Amino acid sequence: MLKKILFLGLIILAGLLLILAFNYLRFAAPEQASPFATEHLYTAPEALSGALMFETISHKKEMLDVDAFKGMKAYLDSVFPLVDSLLSLKAINTHSLLYHWPGKAQDREAVVLMAHMDVVPVEYATRGEWVEPPFSGNLRDGYIYGRGALDDKGSYVSILNAVHLLLEKGHQPESDVYLCFGHDEEIGGDEGAAEVVAYLKKQGIRARLVLDEGGLLTQNIVPGISRPVALVGISEKGYVSLDFTVNIEGGHSSMPAQKTAVSTLNEAIQKLEENPLPSRLSAPLKGFIEHVGPHLPFTQKLAFSNPWLFKPLIFNVYEQNPSSAALVKTTQVTTILQAGIKDNVVPSRAWATVNYRLLPGDTPEEIMARARELINDTLVRIEIHDDFRIPASPVSDYRDPRFTYLQRCINTVFPEALVSPYLVLGATDGRHFYEISDHVYRFLPIRMLPEDIPRLHGVNERISLEDYNASVQFYHTFLKNLEQLKHP
Repeated sequence: MLKKILFLGLIILAGLLLILAFNYLRFAAPEQASPFATEHLYTAPEALSGALMFETISHKKEMLDVDAFKGMKAYLDSVFPLVDSLLSLKAINTHSLLYHWPGKAQDREAVVLMAHMDVVPVEYATRGEWVEPPFSGNLRDGYIYGRGALDDKGSYVSILNAVHLLLEKGHQPESDVYLCFGHDEEIGGDEGAAEVVAYLKKQGIRARLVLDEGGLLTQNIVPGISRPVALVGISEKGYVSLDFTVNIEGGHSSMPAQKTAVSTLNEAIQKLEENPLPSRLSAPLKGFIEHVGPHLPFTQKLAFSNPWLFKPLIFNVYEQNPSSAALVKTTQVTTILQAGIKDNVVPSRAWATVNYRLLPGDTPEEIMARARELINDTLVRIEIHDDFRIPASPVSDYRDPRFTYLQRCINTVFPEALVSPYLVLGATDGRHFYEISDHVYRFLPIRMLPEDIPRLHGVNERISLEDYNASVQFYHTFLKNLEQLKHP
């Protein structure tokens, strides 16, 4: 009997190994289409240096520095005069800019290229840590320094530079092109990109492809991959914060009640922390595995080629690092906690705010319902913070010819790069454009090393001259070859 059991076990094991080996051997990345032809371009990095001098900082809309935005536009008009003179311009809420470049084929849906002109503030305490002043645009050791060099004036000026080069040669795109440059992306884009979309929708404009910032050309960032990986965002996470408030009569600390506002709130927060949202493979991560998994070392490739068996292991690996954990789950974290005014007074009110970043498929309403069910305490009032919520964006198809077109443009400039779908963890203006397009993608054509990531919104933000030139080359390639953008 024992021999039969062992024999049966060996058969099962052999069958399992055959299945694993079969899946491993047939696990191959999608074939990447051939790049376009390249040409040498004379770019204008000094234009970016000048644009970085204007403090187009996003504050509340009533604090907007009108002169900074006007000054930057006037400066770039002088550097790229053909853009200003040959393309029609519609100003949206005064400061967001929408350029229209008519195409040859009037029956095709438009293409939208995006960037934003606003930047985040520079913390006063960190100004002394910059090797060049944050609004100088100074050149140092082959890099242009300044707030916005990466996020997102680098792409804004690169797009203008590429368009100007094409206009100099009399080029007309295959289909209508709209250039959308928002002025308030860093504070939500409600006055900029959202209003641009409302205008285009009113005009009956549909976009067959929208390209914004958000994805990255990474180097030595994806574990197990030594070659550059171009991460093209096909979706972005949603956003909601919940306020948890407890009101219980307080009093003197010498006679505390058994249940206080603070202890009740603490119990509620503890329940949330003990019950994180489960990890799962969203569509963008499945696309990432499909494109990157076959290039990983043996162990990782074996796991990714057999997720039906190794999914718990995959999740465990991802959950070890905050940035990768955010790719497999809707995150929750307490960001505000307040109670009490004096050490000998039991507070009658305690409240906390918990922030959630939502995977595609999760909604703010489901998060609210889940929190209420978990806490299950009538003493805890749960509300959406500031009544502000953003669902995760729809997912753009990475098997579509439009994604292939982006891959060809990327590999024209970065031939060694592996191009893959990706989930954007933050928010971009691109999310507004699903109103007029099912194909919204996000990619910043600038190489990012691990040490460059903290520069985004941080100290010593910079871009190399080489990367600026590559960025112009990318947008030039994208616009010049639109006749190759096939319909499905």
